[in-house]
Amino acid sequence: MKRTLLAIALTLILIGSAFAQNTAWDYSTKTDITGKVAETAISGSLVVRCSKACEVYFIPDRYTLVEDQNSVLVRFNDKPVKRYGVSRSEDYTALFFSDPMGVLKAIRDNGGYMTVEYKPYQKTPDTLKYEVWNLPPTILKRIEKWEKESPVAEQRRKREAALSACRSGYAEDVCSQLRDEARSYHTKEACQSHGFFWVEQETETQQKGCWVKE
Repeated sequence: MKRTLLAIALTLILIGSAFAQNTAWDYSTKTDITGKVAETAISGSLVVRCSKACEVYFIPDRYTLVEDQNSVLVRFNDKPVKRYGVSRSEDYTALFFSDPMGVLKAIRDNGGYMTVEYKPYQKTPDTLKYEVWNLPPTILKRIEKWEKESPVAEQRRKREAALSACRSGYAEDVCSQLRDEARSYHTKEACQSHGFFWVEQETETQQKGCWVKE
């Protein structure tokens, strides 16, 4: 039994060691006083920091300030260059990606090397090259979860915008489409889960069923 436990322990150590050797990222976690865990993955001056949500940013150099810019150019390996939105930190030393999960997905899908062209303060554009292969497993799980939830969240956002437009009284065509959709839900659960209003008992102005709350 002891030999079995020892073998398992050695296997786990070897697996962890193999991952550490085959990843470009220096990974660590920190637990605060409330028990919340924050994880950080660093490659050079490229930083991924996740708690409830993730943020991705890079710090060009200890003594370099960055220009106020809303995008940078990014190339993965020999793939075509793409533009990503960024915002400058308050101390002018870092650039934060506007869509961190989108950047993490691109890092996962491409691996290898990530080259970033940015604008230093009052200087010509410069480039940085990061090693980005093999993101830590916990970060990969966050990306997978985001991929599953993002279409649902986008659909919910569009529906809320449509409902808001309908309630404003200036989008009768939108209201008509929403009313037709509401009438297609025949249970309270389905009605309410799609953002509509369920009438339990028939009134003088509304029949029982699913309605748009205008």
